Amino acid sequence: MTGNLQEAVKKLQEAGYQLSLEGFNRLKSLNGRVDPLKVAEKILEAAREKALSLPFVDASLVEEAVKKLEPAREETVLSFEPSGKPVFRPLAREYEAEIEVLKDPTGETASKGDVESFLKHFRDRFERLKRILMQRLDCRDASSLQEALSQPQGSKVKFVCMVSEKFSRGRRVFLRVEDPEASATVMFQPTVQNPNLAEKASSVFPDQVICVSAVRLKGDFFAAEDLMLPEIPHHKPHLVEEPLTALLISDLHVGSKLFEGQLFRRMLSWLKGEFGGRTLREAASRVKYLVIAGDLVDGVGVYPEQERELEIPDIYRQYEEVARLLEEVPDYIQILAIPGNHDATRKALPQPAINRSYGEALHRLSNLLLLGNPSTVKLHGAVFLLHHGRSLEDVLAMLPEANHEQPVKAMVALLKARHLAPIYGQRTPIAPEPQDWMVVDQVPDYYHAGHIHIYGYTVYRGIRVVNSGCWQRQTSYQQRLGLTPTPATAILANLQDASISLLDFRRI
Repeated sequence: MTGNLQEAVKKLQEAGYQLSLEGFNRLKSLNGRVDPLKVAEKILEAAREKALSLPFVDASLVEEAVKKLEPAREETVLSFEPSGKPVFRPLAREYEAEIEVLKDPTGETASKGDVESFLKHFRDRFERLKRILMQRLDCRDASSLQEALSQPQGSKVKFVCMVSEKFSRGRRVFLRVEDPEASATVMFQPTVQNPNLAEKASSVFPDQVICVSAVRLKGDFFAAEDLMLPEIPHHKPHLVEEPLTALLISDLHVGSKLFEGQLFRRMLSWLKGEFGGRTLREAASRVKYLVIAGDLVDGVGVYPEQERELEIPDIYRQYEEVARLLEEVPDYIQILAIPGNHDATRKALPQPAINRSYGEALHRLSNLLLLGNPSTVKLHGAVFLLHHGRSLEDVLAMLPEANHEQPVKAMVALLKARHLAPIYGQRTPIAPEPQDWMVVDQVPDYYHAGHIHIYGYTVYRGIRVVNSGCWQRQTSYQQRLGLTPTPATAILANLQDASISLLDFRRI
């Protein structure tokens, strides 16, 4: 790739646009007649003028920009957009699905709900997150809390602990912490060496496992010097050789009067190659996986006066309607779905997959794989962490300077904690399983969640963090909260280069 061509591609990418294959070839074919960088500038000007809703730059846009830079040329340029739609030949059909389930709680839950179950659950959480922490270079010399308490006053110590309580006094933040053998209080205040120490402590959640570097004071009191989280190491995402993508969606809420059925069917038409221009149809042809992060149906009796907003007031019929919709997905596309809090499975995390007794029609779909919440899977080697995201509400309520408009901030906080539901006893019910399924043992390439009904995307330490929005208009409950959803959004994850594109079917 020549220097100016490379710069042109980079300029478009930085502005949030991707060149289609035809667009790239057209740009490459200029052979020095026109500077590709100037073409890129003209493309961006046109994109601003037309308020493009798609992130793709096709050959027709490139050609339009070239014409503006070559007004005197009289030769006929062949159109890169066909006059009629050609036969749709999906590229993804040529490849077999490659799915490996790495973690799924379905059939593995064994909680008795007694005191001993809770003790086993939190001990398992503590030990597994402690092992993750001890992999950090700055935590490898950490001792137990009991050993730290045995050191003389004024000693510098380091220990792994679980937070049981958090409170503030002025600029100071205090954490009550414990491990299986002891408990203590740690004070966090700004220091010359660490001016943001108290702010860092204020972002810690109850029941989170952390490592503390501190000075021992009197009794069971420590003055903190630093705080370390389990964290995600810097990660390079797995890139696949095949030109395939995964389409990420969530929160369909089929059965609700507010379900965007017409727009959802528009998405299905796009997947079948029946809708869109050449660039959109090319994108559709590469979709190999459709991944749904929960709340396939609106359910029954989930929130007060829900029956007023139900189009289908029967849970069985709701799932039958979901099955009818998903039947329209081409058979070469593998569908994966986890449940959400509106689905017909237990409400406490971890949730097993949607039960056959409610979703019989779903279980009959040969290209649908039903998993529990949360689950971790490999798709063509790329690791996807799938999590509906009800715990995001608890995190957003406690995270300073975060709100429902920024769901990915809460998702990043969970990655830092290496736990998908660290806060016990709030809105998110957690079953005391002997194994804590919410610990993030494996670093994913993609973390996909929903629940908040607002699209969000960021990259954190190499991980693509996606909240894929919803397919339901604003409910009365959301209206009371002042929450404005982003319905009819789908996220296209390119497995070949790990790029992410937003598809807004309200504007396509």
